[in-house]
Amino acid sequence: MQHSVRKAARGIDPWLTLAVLALLCIGVIMVYSASVASSYVNDGSPYYVIQREIVWVVIAFAAFLITMQIDYLNWQRIALPFFGASLALLLLVLMPHVGHSSHGAQRWFSLGFGISIEPSEIMKLAGIIYMSAWLTSKGDRVGDFKATFFPFSLIVGMIALLVVKQPDLGTTIVLTASMFAVYYLAGGRLTHIGALLTGAAVVAWTLAHSSSYRLDRLTAFMDPWKDQYGTGYHTVQALLALGAGGVFGVGLGNSVEKHVLPAPYTDSIVAVIGEEWGLVGTVAILALFMLIAYRGIQISLAAPDMFGRLLAAGITSWITLQALLNIAVITSSVPFTGVPLPMISYGGTSLLITMVATGILLNISRHATGEGFARTRTDYRRGHRRTHLSGAVSGSIAETGKRRPAPAPRGISGSRARTSG
Repeated sequence: MQHSVRKAARGIDPWLTLAVLALLCIGVIMVYSASVASSYVNDGSPYYVIQREIVWVVIAFAAFLITMQIDYLNWQRIALPFFGASLALLLLVLMPHVGHSSHGAQRWFSLGFGISIEPSEIMKLAGIIYMSAWLTSKGDRVGDFKATFFPFSLIVGMIALLVVKQPDLGTTIVLTASMFAVYYLAGGRLTHIGALLTGAAVVAWTLAHSSSYRLDRLTAFMDPWKDQYGTGYHTVQALLALGAGGVFGVGLGNSVEKHVLPAPYTDSIVAVIGEEWGLVGTVAILALFMLIAYRGIQISLAAPDMFGRLLAAGITSWITLQALLNIAVITSSVPFTGVPLPMISYGGTSLLITMVATGILLNISRHATGEGFARTRTDYRRGHRRTHLSGAVSGSIAETGKRRPAPAPRGISGSRARTSG
């Protein structure tokens, strides 16, 4: 077992790997701490939730090791069937007596024995892979309205509609934003994106005012204390938990708010971390996600072809955005919407798909290491990122013979590249 793990780890990005494994370990600890009381009360055993979490962690870690070994170009070959299957699951889950309903939402397929699958989580990865492959095939036509932007808008709109129908606004935001990131980095026009975002804002406003529960969430965001035992209850309890934790927290397992917080070991787990680990622990979690973002950007910049660059950027955008959205919700920085904290919150499908995605990202890093990666980092420090990136990648591939450099539309590299921060 140790030999296979060492073999799998050859050539991968060590800092990204450490950040992912640290979050995975923290997740196991905090899921147990946040669930022990409710598991005992609701299921008769304090280990009911954590036992299932450990099973999913083992499965997800195995998938992580496997996908780390699979050449990422294989995902380009199956992008369309994978996307089509994921889209079919999104349609099927909305059908009566097929999808499983819970708390007014119909998002899961129940497999029995307390096991369920959430198709929208699968679509996060399938959508990014498909968009990366499709936009790569467009080449210089990425900025063309008819050839690329119009079908892109239809595809994203269809996915968003199906997920909103579940309803799951948080996942809709993460899905659409990560695919927009891939489109922009492929060389999409800002004017096209701005027009579509304006339309999306109008649709979001209409949806918020056409549903009482969405309007209640917006009202609770503006003043959660006005109805602290009703619409503002979740927000208020999360803020009380963060406040009670102070700088260093009340200690692992000593949270009081986890007994009254809705979803303490899923969407609200940051509040429990904040109470038990304090500001120090919360900032440490945020720092780990920022490390993933930084290393993911570096891997994307040094990837040997356009598909690898877009895929790495899409996965990094998805994981980072979802983490920031979860933390922003718990700190009442944005209106409440439920999304799990990647690699920490309880949830089998979310954990499995996220670990598969990070495995793919690490496989890209295996091909992006060496001279090309070193030159990219050196040029980045010198402030010549746009001028030298494509040359660094091309030089690396010419020497290794492992990859053929793809054309680089202006959103990724080359003399016409844009900087996005």
